[in-house]
Amino acid sequence: MHVRNVFRTPPDYTALAIKYPEFRKVCRLELNGKVYIDYKNEMALRALTQTLLVEYFQLKVEFAPGSLVPTLPLRLNYILWLEDLLKSHNEDEIKGIDIGCGSSCIYSLLAAKKNKWSMLALESNSINLDYARGNIERNNLQKFVTLFAQEQSEQIFQEYFDNNNGNEIFDFCLCNPPFYDTLANASKTRNPQKRAPPHNCPTGFAEELSCEGGEVKFVEKIITESLVYAKEIRIFTTMLGHKSSLSKVLDILKENKIEKFCSTEFHQGNTTRWGIAWSFCLEFS
Repeated sequence: MHVRNVFRTPPDYTALAIKYPEFRKVCRLELNGKVYIDYKNEMALRALTQTLLVEYFQLKVEFAPGSLVPTLPLRLNYILWLEDLLKSHNEDEIKGIDIGCGSSCIYSLLAAKKNKWSMLALESNSINLDYARGNIERNNLQKFVTLFAQEQSEQIFQEYFDNNNGNEIFDFCLCNPPFYDTLANASKTRNPQKRAPPHNCPTGFAEELSCEGGEVKFVEKIITESLVYAKEIRIFTTMLGHKSSLSKVLDILKENKIEKFCSTEFHQGNTTRWGIAWSFCLEFS
Protein backbone atom coordinates (compact mmCIF):
# COMPACT_ATOMS: atom_id res chain seq x y z
CA MET A 1 0.00 0.00 0.00
CA HIS A 2 1.25 3.50 -0.84
CA VAL A 3 3.24 5.11 1.98
CA ARG A 4 0.82 8.07 2.08
CA ASN A 5 -2.32 5.93 2.11
CA VAL A 6 -4.26 6.61 5.33
CA PHE A 7 -5.56 3.04 5.25
CA ARG A 8 -2.10 1.62 5.99
CA THR A 9 -3.47 1.89 9.52
CA PRO A 10 -6.71 -0.15 9.42
CA PRO A 11 -9.84 1.81 10.38
CA ASP A 12 -11.36 1.23 13.81
CA TYR A 13 -14.62 -0.40 12.71
CA THR A 14 -15.97 -0.44 16.25
CA ALA A 15 -15.57 3.32 16.56
CA LEU A 16 -17.10 3.81 13.11
CA ALA A 17 -20.08 1.61 14.03
CA ILE A 18 -20.67 3.73 17.12
CA LYS A 19 -20.40 6.97 15.15
CA TYR A 20 -22.43 6.02 12.05
CA PRO A 21 -25.84 4.34 12.59
CA GLU A 22 -26.19 3.23 8.94
CA PHE A 23 -22.85 1.44 9.11
CA ARG A 24 -23.78 -0.10 12.46
CA LYS A 25 -26.83 -1.74 10.84
CA VAL A 26 -24.65 -3.91 8.57
CA CYS A 27 -22.11 -4.87 11.25
CA ARG A 28 -22.13 -7.77 13.65
CA LEU A 29 -20.66 -7.63 17.13
CA GLU A 30 -18.45 -10.63 17.91
CA LEU A 31 -18.12 -12.21 21.34
CA ASN A 32 -14.67 -10.66 21.70
CA GLY A 33 -16.23 -7.21 21.38
CA LYS A 34 -14.94 -6.52 17.87
CA VAL A 35 -17.11 -5.51 14.94
CA TYR A 36 -17.37 -7.99 12.04
CA ILE A 37 -18.15 -6.97 8.44
CA ASP A 38 -19.53 -9.50 5.98
CA TYR A 39 -17.62 -8.67 2.78
CA LYS A 40 -19.82 -11.12 0.87
CA ASN A 41 -22.80 -8.86 1.57
CA GLU A 42 -23.24 -6.10 -1.03
CA MET A 43 -25.16 -3.86 1.39
CA ALA A 44 -22.28 -4.11 3.85
CA LEU A 45 -19.75 -3.19 1.16
CA ARG A 46 -21.79 -0.15 0.17
CA ALA A 47 -22.19 1.02 3.75
CA LEU A 48 -18.48 0.51 4.46
CA THR A 49 -17.33 2.54 1.45
CA GLN A 50 -19.87 5.29 2.17
CA THR A 51 -18.78 5.46 5.80
CA LEU A 52 -15.06 5.63 4.96
CA LEU A 53 -15.66 8.35 2.36
CA VAL A 54 -17.49 10.48 4.92
CA GLU A 55 -15.05 9.81 7.76
CA TYR A 56 -11.82 10.38 5.84
CA PHE A 57 -12.81 12.72 3.01
CA GLN A 58 -16.13 14.30 4.02
CA LEU A 59 -17.68 12.93 0.82
CA LYS A 60 -21.31 11.79 0.72
CA VAL A 61 -21.78 9.24 -2.07
CA GLU A 62 -24.71 7.18 -3.32
CA PHE A 63 -24.35 4.12 -5.57
CA ALA A 64 -26.80 3.08 -8.27
CA PRO A 65 -28.41 -0.29 -7.38
CA GLY A 66 -26.40 -3.04 -9.05
CA SER A 67 -23.48 -0.75 -9.94
CA LEU A 68 -19.83 -1.21 -9.03
CA VAL A 69 -19.00 -0.60 -5.37
CA PRO A 70 -15.40 0.66 -5.28
CA THR A 71 -12.91 -0.31 -2.60
CA LEU A 72 -11.56 2.95 -1.21
CA PRO A 73 -7.97 1.95 -0.29
CA LEU A 74 -7.37 0.81 -3.89
CA ARG A 75 -8.82 3.98 -5.43
CA LEU A 76 -6.74 6.10 -3.06
CA ASN A 77 -3.60 4.14 -4.01
CA TYR A 78 -4.23 5.07 -7.65
CA ILE A 79 -4.71 8.78 -6.84
CA LEU A 80 -1.51 8.81 -4.75
CA TRP A 81 0.43 7.22 -7.63
CA LEU A 82 -0.86 9.94 -9.93
CA GLU A 83 0.36 12.52 -7.44
CA ASP A 84 3.83 10.97 -7.72
CA LEU A 85 3.72 11.00 -11.52
CA LEU A 86 2.67 14.65 -11.53
CA LYS A 87 5.00 15.93 -8.82
CA SER A 88 7.36 17.54 -11.36
CA HIS A 89 4.46 19.65 -12.70
CA ASN A 90 4.49 23.25 -11.55
CA GLU A 91 1.12 24.21 -12.99
CA ASP A 92 -1.43 25.96 -10.81
CA GLU A 93 -4.22 23.74 -12.09
CA ILE A 94 -4.03 19.99 -12.70
CA LYS A 95 -6.61 18.62 -15.14
CA GLY A 96 -7.47 14.94 -15.53
CA ILE A 97 -9.85 12.65 -17.39
CA ASP A 98 -11.73 9.88 -15.59
CA ILE A 99 -12.58 7.17 -18.16
CA GLY A 100 -15.86 5.52 -17.13
CA CYS A 101 -16.51 7.28 -13.83
CA GLY A 102 -19.31 4.91 -12.76
CA SER A 103 -22.22 5.85 -10.53
CA SER A 104 -19.98 6.80 -7.61
CA CYS A 105 -17.66 9.04 -9.68
CA ILE A 106 -15.20 8.17 -6.93
CA TYR A 107 -11.90 8.94 -8.67
CA SER A 108 -13.04 12.38 -9.76
CA LEU A 109 -14.53 13.16 -6.36
CA LEU A 110 -11.36 12.08 -4.55
CA ALA A 111 -9.12 14.01 -6.94
CA ALA A 112 -11.25 17.13 -6.59
CA LYS A 113 -11.77 16.96 -2.83
CA LYS A 114 -8.25 15.92 -1.89
CA ASN A 115 -6.15 17.81 -4.45
CA LYS A 116 -8.44 20.42 -6.04
CA TRP A 117 -7.78 18.81 -9.43
CA SER A 118 -10.17 19.65 -12.25
CA MET A 119 -11.69 16.44 -13.57
CA LEU A 120 -13.57 15.51 -16.74
CA ALA A 121 -15.65 12.42 -15.92
CA LEU A 122 -16.67 10.31 -18.94
CA GLU A 123 -19.57 7.85 -18.68
CA SER A 124 -21.91 6.09 -21.13
CA ASN A 125 -24.37 4.31 -18.79
CA SER A 126 -27.42 6.55 -18.26
CA ILE A 127 -28.09 5.26 -14.73
CA ASN A 128 -24.49 5.82 -13.70
CA LEU A 129 -24.65 9.32 -15.20
CA ASP A 130 -27.65 10.26 -13.07
CA TYR A 131 -26.02 9.05 -9.86
CA ALA A 132 -22.62 10.56 -10.73
CA ARG A 133 -24.30 13.92 -11.34
CA GLY A 134 -26.04 13.63 -7.99
CA ASN A 135 -22.78 12.81 -6.21
CA ILE A 136 -21.00 15.78 -7.78
CA GLU A 137 -23.80 18.16 -6.78
CA ARG A 138 -24.26 16.59 -3.33
CA ASN A 139 -20.65 17.41 -2.52
CA ASN A 140 -20.68 20.86 -4.17
CA LEU A 141 -17.87 19.91 -6.55
CA GLN A 142 -19.40 21.24 -9.79
CA LYS A 143 -16.52 23.73 -9.97
CA PHE A 144 -14.01 20.90 -10.20
CA VAL A 145 -15.83 17.97 -11.85
CA THR A 146 -17.45 18.11 -15.30
CA LEU A 147 -19.57 15.15 -16.38
CA PHE A 148 -19.65 14.19 -20.07
CA ALA A 149 -22.26 11.75 -21.38
CA GLN A 150 -20.74 9.50 -24.04
CA GLU A 151 -23.08 8.20 -26.71
CA GLN A 152 -20.34 6.26 -28.51
CA SER A 153 -19.33 3.64 -25.97
CA GLU A 154 -16.72 2.18 -28.32
CA GLN A 155 -14.74 5.43 -28.25
CA ILE A 156 -12.51 6.64 -25.44
CA PHE A 157 -11.58 10.30 -26.05
CA GLN A 158 -12.72 11.00 -29.59
CA GLU A 159 -16.33 11.94 -28.90
CA TYR A 160 -15.40 14.49 -26.25
CA PHE A 161 -12.65 16.14 -28.29
CA ASP A 162 -14.83 16.15 -31.42
CA ASN A 163 -17.50 18.02 -29.44
CA ASN A 164 -15.09 20.45 -27.77
CA ASN A 165 -12.83 21.50 -30.66
CA GLY A 166 -9.86 19.73 -29.10
CA ASN A 167 -8.51 22.90 -27.52
CA GLU A 168 -8.09 21.58 -23.98
CA ILE A 169 -4.89 20.14 -22.57
CA PHE A 170 -5.12 17.52 -19.82
CA ASP A 171 -2.32 16.43 -17.51
CA PHE A 172 -3.45 12.81 -17.20
CA CYS A 173 -6.18 10.27 -17.71
CA LEU A 174 -7.08 7.38 -15.43
CA CYS A 175 -9.12 4.24 -16.01
CA ASN A 176 -10.47 1.25 -14.14
CA PRO A 177 -11.31 -0.93 -17.19
CA PRO A 178 -13.62 -3.96 -17.26
CA PHE A 179 -11.25 -6.71 -16.13
CA TYR A 180 -12.95 -9.74 -17.70
CA ASP A 181 -13.66 -10.98 -21.22
CA THR A 182 -16.99 -12.54 -20.20
CA LEU A 183 -19.34 -11.91 -17.29
CA ALA A 184 -19.07 -15.58 -16.29
CA ASN A 185 -15.37 -15.12 -15.58
CA ALA A 186 -16.02 -12.19 -13.23
CA SER A 187 -16.96 -14.50 -10.36
CA LYS A 188 -14.20 -17.06 -10.96
CA THR A 189 -10.92 -17.23 -9.11
CA ARG A 190 -7.78 -17.00 -11.22
CA ASN A 191 -5.63 -20.08 -10.67
CA PRO A 192 -8.01 -21.62 -8.06
CA GLN A 193 -5.43 -24.27 -7.08
CA LYS A 194 -3.21 -21.53 -5.62
CA ARG A 195 -5.59 -18.65 -4.87
CA ALA A 196 -8.40 -18.38 -2.34
CA PRO A 197 -11.87 -17.32 -3.53
CA PRO A 198 -12.45 -13.55 -3.85
CA HIS A 199 -12.74 -11.82 -0.47
CA ASN A 200 -15.53 -9.48 -1.56
CA CYS A 201 -18.75 -10.26 -3.38
CA PRO A 202 -18.68 -9.13 -7.05
CA THR A 203 -20.58 -5.92 -7.77
CA GLY A 204 -21.17 -3.93 -10.93
CA PHE A 205 -23.18 -3.65 -14.11
CA ALA A 206 -22.22 -6.07 -16.90
CA GLU A 207 -20.31 -3.40 -18.86
CA GLU A 208 -18.37 -2.43 -15.72
CA LEU A 209 -17.13 -6.00 -15.20
CA SER A 210 -16.54 -7.38 -18.69
CA CYS A 211 -16.06 -6.47 -22.34
CA GLU A 212 -15.02 -8.29 -25.49
CA GLY A 213 -11.36 -9.14 -25.16
CA GLY A 214 -11.24 -8.12 -21.50
CA GLU A 215 -9.03 -5.43 -20.05
CA VAL A 216 -6.19 -5.90 -22.55
CA LYS A 217 -8.47 -5.14 -25.50
CA PHE A 218 -9.99 -2.17 -23.67
CA VAL A 219 -6.57 -0.72 -22.83
CA GLU A 220 -5.47 -1.31 -26.41
CA LYS A 221 -8.26 1.09 -27.46
CA ILE A 222 -6.86 3.70 -25.06
CA ILE A 223 -3.38 3.18 -26.50
CA THR A 224 -4.66 3.51 -30.08
CA GLU A 225 -6.47 6.76 -29.28
CA SER A 226 -3.48 8.02 -27.29
CA LEU A 227 -1.56 8.13 -30.57
CA VAL A 228 -4.18 10.58 -31.87
CA TYR A 229 -4.40 12.71 -28.71
CA ALA A 230 -0.72 12.65 -27.72
CA LYS A 231 -0.66 16.45 -27.50
CA GLU A 232 -3.95 16.80 -25.64
CA ILE A 233 -3.11 14.43 -22.75
CA ARG A 234 0.34 14.44 -21.14
CA ILE A 235 0.18 11.17 -19.20
CA PHE A 236 -2.04 8.19 -20.04
CA THR A 237 -2.66 5.72 -17.22
CA THR A 238 -4.80 2.69 -16.50
CA MET A 239 -5.25 0.03 -13.86
CA LEU A 240 -4.99 -3.68 -14.66
CA GLY A 241 -6.65 -6.48 -12.70
CA HIS A 242 -4.56 -9.39 -13.97
CA LYS A 243 -0.78 -9.69 -13.70
CA SER A 244 -0.74 -11.53 -17.03
CA SER A 245 -2.20 -8.42 -18.69
CA LEU A 246 0.80 -6.27 -17.81
CA SER A 247 3.24 -7.89 -20.22
CA LYS A 248 0.61 -7.92 -22.96
CA VAL A 249 -0.06 -4.20 -22.57
CA LEU A 250 3.68 -3.46 -22.50
CA ASP A 251 4.02 -5.38 -25.76
CA ILE A 252 1.24 -3.28 -27.33
CA LEU A 253 3.01 -0.09 -26.24
CA LYS A 254 6.25 -1.30 -27.80
CA GLU A 255 4.47 -2.36 -31.00
CA ASN A 256 3.21 1.22 -31.27
CA LYS A 257 6.76 2.52 -30.67
CA ILE A 258 5.80 4.13 -27.36
CA GLU A 259 9.01 4.15 -25.35
CA LYS A 260 8.18 6.38 -22.38
CA PHE A 261 6.26 4.23 -19.90
CA CYS A 262 6.36 2.89 -16.35
CA SER A 263 4.35 0.53 -14.16
CA THR A 264 3.57 0.00 -10.50
CA GLU A 265 1.71 -2.34 -8.15
CA PHE A 266 -1.18 -1.42 -5.87
CA HIS A 267 -1.33 -3.61 -2.76
CA GLN A 268 -4.44 -3.69 -0.55
CA GLY A 269 -4.36 -6.59 1.88
CA ASN A 270 -4.63 -9.78 -0.21
CA THR A 271 -5.56 -7.86 -3.37
CA THR A 272 -3.00 -6.70 -5.91
CA ARG A 273 -3.63 -4.52 -8.94
CA TRP A 274 -1.22 -3.09 -11.48
CA GLY A 275 -0.92 0.42 -12.85
CA ILE A 276 0.72 1.43 -16.10
CA ALA A 277 1.47 4.90 -17.45
CA TRP A 278 2.84 6.16 -20.75
CA SER A 279 3.57 9.52 -22.29
CA PHE A 280 4.75 11.10 -25.51
CA CYS A 281 6.31 14.15 -23.85
CA LEU A 282 7.45 13.20 -20.34
CA GLU A 283 10.15 10.91 -18.98
CA PHE A 284 9.40 8.75 -15.94
CA SER A 285 11.93 8.35 -13.15
